[in-house]
Amino acid sequence: MELKCASKFADESAADSGEFFRRPEIGDKNAERSDMKILYAGDSDVGGSANYLLSILNFLKADFLHVPPFRTLKPNVFSKRFDAIVLSDFSRRNLPLPAERAILRQVEKGTGLLMVGGWGSFSGPFGYWHGSGIESILPVHCLGRDDRVNFPSGGLMIPKMKHAALRDVRFEAPPAIMGLNQVRPKKTGLTVLSAQKIRARQKSKRLSYAVTLDKSEYPLLVVDRDPDRKVAALTTDLAPHWCGGLVDWGGSLMTLKVNRTASVQVGYLYVRFVANLLKWLVRT
Repeated sequence: MELKCASKFADESAADSGEFFRRPEIGDKNAERSDMKILYAGDSDVGGSANYLLSILNFLKADFLHVPPFRTLKPNVFSKRFDAIVLSDFSRRNLPLPAERAILRQVEKGTGLLMVGGWGSFSGPFGYWHGSGIESILPVHCLGRDDRVNFPSGGLMIPKMKHAALRDVRFEAPPAIMGLNQVRPKKTGLTVLSAQKIRARQKSKRLSYAVTLDKSEYPLLVVDRDPDRKVAALTTDLAPHWCGGLVDWGGSLMTLKVNRTASVQVGYLYVRFVANLLKWLVRT
């Protein structure tokens, strides 16, 4: 098995011994400093959609282990405790029951948990998280059916309450996402962000349009009501195409390194929002 480890490769023997935390060695003058130890499972191998979250982890100088979605997340990975675990477009079918139980134990001991939207998340066609132990600790219910919702004209991000993930994040010009997984918040969940579908209706033959927001709202970021429990569901993706304008949010673009040869360009408010959310996950 090959595990992506802080922009390096770790072989199976390294994972067996638990020696998989390595501080990134990528020079980035904009990078923050952090002692985060994060497990990131899903999205793609390096070079695909995973580049976006990998670039944020490098920006934060986190120690991280990246397991691509086509790999099985084995129980020996949890021989050491993580500060946070991110499951993003990672199918339940690649999480054996002993590994799932290990995640539950770590969360009970204070590890943060975030599920990010995608086809392999929640009740997406490859997710299968409905009825799982992971669902039991998320602040949302998975629908148990194909839960994908696409917004061809966009869905506007709407803040619903103050939260650490939104610190210094301005919503004067909120981004529009292109899709999400539909979920149902539990009584233990607080909705921090929602999405409202943008509707454009032609007013005349001269291609004049009336643009409105649908009255229905979809939960976008839901966190656990217990302030000591750092568990969250972000129902859209952090990479194109579902994330839409979120990835460019803020106007001014930042170039973040994925590894020594690859980088991404993202909006500074995207970086701030995702970094805030990760820092909240590991905060005690």
